[in-house]
Amino acid sequence: MNQVDPIRDLESIQAMYEVLRKKSERDYLLFKFAIHTGVKLSELLNMRVGDVLNPNGEVKTYWVEGLAEQIHIILPERLREELKHYIQEANMDESDLLFQSNRTHKGLSRQQAYRIVHAAATKLGMHHIGLTTLRKTFAYHAYQSGISISIIQKYLGHQTTFETMKFIGISKKTSKTTIALNLQP
Repeated sequence: MNQVDPIRDLESIQAMYEVLRKKSERDYLLFKFAIHTGVKLSELLNMRVGDVLNPNGEVKTYWVEGLAEQIHIILPERLREELKHYIQEANMDESDLLFQSNRTHKGLSRQQAYRIVHAAATKLGMHHIGLTTLRKTFAYHAYQSGISISIIQKYLGHQTTFETMKFIGISKKTSKTTIALNLQP
C-alpha cells in the first residue's frame, strides 16, 4: 500500500476546494467536511442528513466523533451554511445519505470517494493523496494550530502519541513545545 500524506499548505487545500467545487457541490463538501472534522471514512460515507442537524433542523455547531465523545470539533460557520444550502437545494430528508451517488442515490463507495479525491489532486499535480489524506490533513492542521498531540491521539483512536506523530508526518526532531508559567503574584 502506498503511503499518503496530509495536505500541509493552505494554498493546496484552497486549490482542492476550487477543483472539487467546479465538479460538484457534493464532492467539495465531502472533502471540506472530512478535513474539518477528521471523521472516519466509514462514518463519512454512511452519514445521514440527520447526523449533521440539531433538533431545530439547523446544521450542528460542532461535530463529535464516536470514540472521543469528550472532544467536540467546531464546524466553521461557512461550512455550516454551505451544508445547509446543499441539503436544502437537494431537497434532502433527514434519513437521506448526505453524500450519495448522483446516479444510484445510494452511499458512495470507497472507490468512488477515492476517485473524487484522487482526480482532484492529480489535476493539481499533487502526489501521495488518497482517502487517508483527509484524516491526516485534519490531524496535521489541528497539531499545527496548537492542539496537544495527546488530544489528537485520543480523537484518532491511536495507541500512542508516537503513532499519531508518524500518522501526520511530524518527527520528534521538528516538534517543539514551549511552556511558560509565571505563578508569582
